[in-house]
Amino acid sequence: MTQIKIVGDIWSGKFQPALTGNRIVDTALLTQFCSKLADWLSGQNIKLPVKIEHDFCLETAVSDGTLYLIDSNILNAFPKDALRRINFLTIKHQNFLHGDPMDICQSVLARLKTGLKLQQTKRG
Repeated sequence: MTQIKIVGDIWSGKFQPALTGNRIVDTALLTQFCSKLADWLSGQNIKLPVKIEHDFCLETAVSDGTLYLIDSNILNAFPKDALRRINFLTIKHQNFLHGDPMDICQSVLARLKTGLKLQQTKRG
């Protein structure tokens, strides 16, 4: 994995779900989530950029090296078979509302380790 993108609200396209309905509040909550996750990963000696993805579009989402952490409410709007193209984890809506990634830190770590093993296998 080369980056983590947080999808908690979407500002462009046909489908524009919001976290709270207030862009300033949503951005602050997602920024807090990103910062806490990045700090936790740093404590695990993992240096990856953790960014908010306000322009998420499933059709153009990249699967190469990106782990998407997507709000469960947003995921419910997409067909399950279309989601197979990307590497993602479901995040409870409440975790974004509280700006708290602690419930999913171990899942992120496990996914990152799996991704690293796959990369090493492809190189070897």
